[in-house]
Amino acid sequence: MIRIEGDGENIIVKFPYNPDYIEKIKTVKGYKWNPDRKYWSAPYSQLKNLLSAFDGERVEIDGSVWLYELKKELIARNYSRRTIRLYLHYNEEFLKFSRKNPYQVSNEDIRDYLYHLAERKGCSASTLNIVINALKFYYAEVLKRRFIYEIRRPRKDKKLPVVLSQEEVSEVFSSVSNIKHKLILMLMYSGGLRVGEVVKLRVGDIDVGRKLIRIRGGKGRKDRYTILSEVALKALKEYMEKFKPEKWLFPGQDKNRHISTRTVQAIFEKARNRNYAAFEKA
Repeated sequence: MIRIEGDGENIIVKFPYNPDYIEKIKTVKGYKWNPDRKYWSAPYSQLKNLLSAFDGERVEIDGSVWLYELKKELIARNYSRRTIRLYLHYNEEFLKFSRKNPYQVSNEDIRDYLYHLAERKGCSASTLNIVINALKFYYAEVLKRRFIYEIRRPRKDKKLPVVLSQEEVSEVFSSVSNIKHKLILMLMYSGGLRVGEVVKLRVGDIDVGRKLIRIRGGKGRKDRYTILSEVALKALKEYMEKFKPEKWLFPGQDKNRHISTRTVQAIFEKARNRNYAAFEKA
């Protein structure tokens, strides 16, 4: 058995003593032998040549090895942490599903995976599009394989947005006694903030004098400003006097991290359902 693992900038290759294996790995450019830890290594750029050298042998490869170049390219292009996490996650899950390496997978494997996500896991069209983007980036941009373009994107789900009347909005606000939660909902409603934007607000993003809210790196990674309403401003002053946040406007249990999007979603749902008691201490 030949075991290939990742370690920083190099690939680690482990196998029992075998003269044939030693000769094969010596054909790989940049190979090295570590006498202390008893393993061979090679640059990630030589992964394909390494696999060719051991073609026909039983090789076990750690998943992180395949996705190293993907992560490196995403970081180099300054993709957001969320996008990097999603792209790595779905590519890793796809390789586990297909039980193949990236040079062996086919269009049919991708279709089977998308079918699995849609029919077996009930993923939405928007999620499937993210998966396609993740696979397309890895196989087309990083590995330079073009078959991914043959995949047809699913149509968007035809769901009507949930729109609340002014009366319903007032009822939502009145059902919330926790000033922190009430302010979160007010900023989202009056300022048109997304959940992922309101949780990342910093104290310095609120311009009380001009009644503006700065949204950092919103959709398209662009900053923008939105209006701070009089009602939200009143709630903001009450909140600031009571909690005195320092960095994040809405810190989580760990003061160095902001509140999670799941918590905000739960706050909204509980407020709508008028069953708010369980979240009073969040």
